[in-house]
Formats: sequence, C-alpha cells, structure tokens
Amino acid sequence: MAGVDTGGGGGKGRRNVDQEINMIPLIDLLMVTISFLLITAVWSSMARLNASAQVPSSKSNTQKEKTDKDKDPSVLHVRVSDKDKKFVLQWQKGTKVEDYISVDMVEDGGHYPKLEEEMKKAYQVGQQSQNLYGDDTGYESAAASEHGGMALNQAILHVDNAFAFKEVVRVIDAIYGPRRYVCFDSKPTCCGKPDGAGHSQEGCPEAAVDVPAFNVAFSAN
Repeated sequence: MAGVDTGGGGGKGRRNVDQEINMIPLIDLLMVTISFLLITAVWSSMARLNASAQVPSSKSNTQKEKTDKDKDPSVLHVRVSDKDKKFVLQWQKGTKVEDYISVDMVEDGGHYPKLEEEMKKAYQVGQQSQNLYGDDTGYESAAASEHGGMALNQAILHVDNAFAFKEVVRVIDAIYGPRRYVCFDSKPTCCGKPDGAGHSQEGCPEAAVDVPAFNVAFSAN
C-alpha cells in the first residue's frame, strides 16, 4: 500500500484526512502491459528470420540437384476467368510461368469439350517439352519413388469463390480427359497395356491401370 499525508486533522472534531491509495491494480496493469510488449517484440523478430533448409554442399552435389530439378515435370495451372468466359492454361516450373493457351468457356451437354481437347493436346506436348510423365508400364523397385503412384503430373485449378460448384466439377472432368497407363507394382511383376478385354497385351498377369494423366489440386480465390 501507499499513503498520502494531507496534513492531518489535529483539531477538535476534525476527522483524520490521511488516505491510503491501493497501488496493486496499477502495478498489475504495468506488469500486463510490459509482458504484452515483450511478447510482441519477440514475435516481430522471429517473423524476420530467413527460414532456409539449405545446407552447405559440394559443387558437384549442387549441380546434380539442379539437374534433377530440371527433370521435374512442370505444373499446369488452369485458371477460370468467369468474367471473360475463358480458361487460361499456364505452365509453371519453379518461379517461371509460361502462358500456353486461352480456351473459350463453351459448355456442351454438361461438359467443356474444348477444354478437354486442349488438355489432351497439352499432355501430349508436355511429355516432350515439360517433362510430363507418360505411360509407365514397368520399372525396377529401386526406382519406385519415381514411378507408379509416386509419378504424378500436377494440375492446379484456380477458380473464384462465386464459381458454381457444379461448374467446378465439370472443369475437373475436362482436366481428367487425358489418360495414361500406370503399373503400381515394380518388377519382376509383369504389367502391360490392356487390350479391349482389359487383359495385358504382353501376356502379363496384370494389365496397367488406366488413370488420369493429371492429378488435380484446387485453389479458390
């Protein structure tokens, strides 16, 4: 407690005017304020840290990583412009973005045939120029991490929040238009392209699985 002496009463019939001021609430307020300032100052510093997982390595390893990265398939971005009634297809590898084509948003019987046609063309071209994965009907177990279910071509669909959900489903169906054959088991398991009856053309016990050429991720604006 803290006291304030105002001179005292002293005389007859006069009350003592010494008063005690409770300083505890003020001290509590100062402690809370100081704690808040300290906490916010620490987090401000942490927000400016350069978080990097890079570690020192030899020049040969760095060059190898760069070469491996160059072999990674590009990502195909499909942007829906509801205002312009167009689909915009773009290739992206790292920070490099390359416009591919713009497609009119024309619906026919609940489908977008023009978009599906351009997706098939993009897949064919991308196998040559964008390192996309093609048919994968056989691989060694040592390379399983780069084949089968692990080898995915990525397409990212960008739509506005106001775009109707049923239209989103139709766009995804069009992106799934191009197909590829994939074996999910490594050698010595035999796997080949299926014939009309669904059996392997190479006489293997199993036929390759018919899957979409692109794995679709969704991004809402």
